[in-house]
Amino acid sequence: MIAFLRFLLLTGRWFALLGVGVIALFLLAAVCAPLFFSWEEATRVNLGDALAAPSAALPLGADEMGRSMVARLVWGARVSLLVAGLSVGVALIAGLVIGGLCGFYENRLTFVTMRAMDAIISFPRILVAIMLITILGPGIVSLTLAIAISSVPVFARLFRGPVLSLKKRDYVVAARSLGAGDGRLLFRHVMPNLTALIVVQGSISLAEAVLIASGLSFLGLGPQPPVPEWGAMIAQSRSHLMSTPHVVLAPGIALFVFVLALNLVGDGLRDFSDPRASGTGGR
Repeated sequence: MIAFLRFLLLTGRWFALLGVGVIALFLLAAVCAPLFFSWEEATRVNLGDALAAPSAALPLGADEMGRSMVARLVWGARVSLLVAGLSVGVALIAGLVIGGLCGFYENRLTFVTMRAMDAIISFPRILVAIMLITILGPGIVSLTLAIAISSVPVFARLFRGPVLSLKKRDYVVAARSLGAGDGRLLFRHVMPNLTALIVVQGSISLAEAVLIASGLSFLGLGPQPPVPEWGAMIAQSRSHLMSTPHVVLAPGIALFVFVLALNLVGDGLRDFSDPRASGTGGR
């Protein structure tokens, strides 16, 4: 992490540095949400403050149920990051295993497996997620599993190609000739070379997972009320856009800023892992 920050400073990637700072703030808010606001503040109905304008007591105002928008945004960050982090983590591990094995071993089983991945990836990811949630029912767990399962083919296809290339490298062939088994070759000589790809794709997939989770929650397929989630907050308040726009703009801007920050950091990680991609020549 320190090396990455030093790289951003030395190469003047100020937008990526800003993205790192924004992500750090969102992570702090998500992790420390119970210290800033109680769960009751984010979920308790108080109709006396319904659609209250921003004030000293309510910096971002209140929603149609009189709940503090700041409290709901902070707890919403916790929910969104939890869903996105777990779904990408599960998909990354599963995709790495499937892609690695299918790239390292070329036989009928791996051929059929990759064709199955191709069949799944031919459908829009959000459509696959909707079908899975329809089967599992709405909720945080089903939302996480749906995003993870729909993302596995992306990672599997992404990792298979490099493994196909790496297993033919001279150092891998030499290790095999010295008696190294398949497990050692795969996990000691091939997989470590995918670290940069894993980190870069992981950051980009986090942004996609946050967007998919918010989109599904907007459709009512995510966490159910009164659980705060950015997409659900936008959906519940969209009828007040013209009269009290702050109840829609607050979660919308939070979602936009966080996804933008993830993409900026992803670009920085890509350049850090391969400086030639940015034309810096390793500067």
